[in-house]
Amino acid sequence: MKLVFLHSSDTHGYLLPTDYQNDGEYNAPFGLSRVASAIKAEKAKWGAEHVVVTDAGDCLQGSPLAAYAHGSGDLKNLDRFTAAYNAVGYDVRCLGNHDFNFGQSYMTNYVDNNQAPFVNCNILDAETHMPALGREYVILERSGVKIGVIGITTQYIPHWEAADRIKGLEFKSAFEQVNKLAKKLKPQVDVLAVLYHGGFESDIEDGHATEPHNGENEGYRILTEIPEVDVMLTGHQHRRLNVVKDGKPCVQPGYRGEAIAEVVLDLDKTEDGYKVKSAESTLIDTKDYDSDPELAQIVQPLDRATQKWLDQPIVHLDEPAPIEDANKGRIEGAPFINLLQQMQLYFTGADLSATAVMNDVAKGFGKTVTMRDILLNYPYANQLVKVRLTGKELRHIVEHTATFLRKDEDGSIHFIDRYLKPKPELYHFDVFYPLEYEADLSKPAGHRLTKLKLHGKDIQDDQVYHLAVNNYRANGGGFYPEYSLDKIEMSLDKDYVQMFREYLTEADVHVDTKKYYRFY
Repeated sequence: MKLVFLHSSDTHGYLLPTDYQNDGEYNAPFGLSRVASAIKAEKAKWGAEHVVVTDAGDCLQGSPLAAYAHGSGDLKNLDRFTAAYNAVGYDVRCLGNHDFNFGQSYMTNYVDNNQAPFVNCNILDAETHMPALGREYVILERSGVKIGVIGITTQYIPHWEAADRIKGLEFKSAFEQVNKLAKKLKPQVDVLAVLYHGGFESDIEDGHATEPHNGENEGYRILTEIPEVDVMLTGHQHRRLNVVKDGKPCVQPGYRGEAIAEVVLDLDKTEDGYKVKSAESTLIDTKDYDSDPELAQIVQPLDRATQKWLDQPIVHLDEPAPIEDANKGRIEGAPFINLLQQMQLYFTGADLSATAVMNDVAKGFGKTVTMRDILLNYPYANQLVKVRLTGKELRHIVEHTATFLRKDEDGSIHFIDRYLKPKPELYHFDVFYPLEYEADLSKPAGHRLTKLKLHGKDIQDDQVYHLAVNNYRANGGGFYPEYSLDKIEMSLDKDYVQMFREYLTEADVHVDTKKYYRFY
């Protein structure tokens, strides 16, 4: 008996094969419509009575189409968005952290109108301590085989989300919840799968730590310390992961629907039911599949409205604000980065600003700026906050950014592999404005800054400074030192798309082309 899981995750609202760089281009090697075609083809190959189709979340936010669906304020657009996911034919789903970005009301509407059940055992109602977002698990049956699917989501959401978006919710450790539930559920089923919007904190093969063990990702502990679990269907880290560890498949299918993961279990029938004899897994690239016509037809009106909205001119700048190459801009600075920092200072009145380059393919702004430009350059629904730091704390934060870099023998400067593999994490690399700073990469980590000045004056350890930065960073995202919730002085109830639009149309904007920092 063959049992097959077909798994997607982190499609981030990319319903059609386009990155929205240019209107009319629909040949990108990803998208939910390609996912649907790949799943339907594999389902036909194996037979529906042998297949379970799953998704591990992060669907509501990330693409310009998702931003338009929410920003339009018209729930009919969310209904059409939801109908696209229904067209894939999922059997069970869970939510991701970015599905909280637009608030609980929007998310609940989406969940309630999905045909597939949502499962989650570690996000609870704070008063009743009962699951707040669907069931703890489901039990499915395929050709007489009973399959349990436990749903969980990274417990780290309170570190990223504004308080109003998670009001009334209690977040528990994924490991602790699965550990309790697996012991209860396994005797009732033949196969137990964990559907997890979360990743792996340690290398699956040898167990060495690949990131701080802070609870964001607990997949390795679940895999290695809970023997009842047979299959790990994961997301969140945007990794292309395809490993069978001690007979247990662990998969993660990348980002934007670039792939689906396929797990094939060979089961033996016994007196007590079915047992897993062997397991295989693979990643199937969706670029080899055409868009599913049913899904594409559902999405088309929403897509056309999105494309029209994206090409609205917002403002004409006095000169362009480009970032011609993302990594070069990160290391050397770029006018677009300065403009983003200027905007953060405009809204907060802070002394200085910190930001990361959020998109590796966008090119900043030309003289004419459209909604398409804004969304491509800053696709995340973060909020802006102002934090209070001492000069000493600020120094530690800036020193941390220097640990991202190395200098080769020929003098060239590059990012270290830790932030490039197993997936690029350069959205953690912040730069600062109008702070003037220099770092000697030949010196020991923590002692690399050779210059740290604001408006021509050295940063003083005991002086208080006010820093504008996004809430993801201020809440602890990126493993930075010194940030903590008690240091947040103010938070703006606007996302970056709203702020950019207001800033560019209402402020006296002048593009700053100066370079403020240097690594050597």
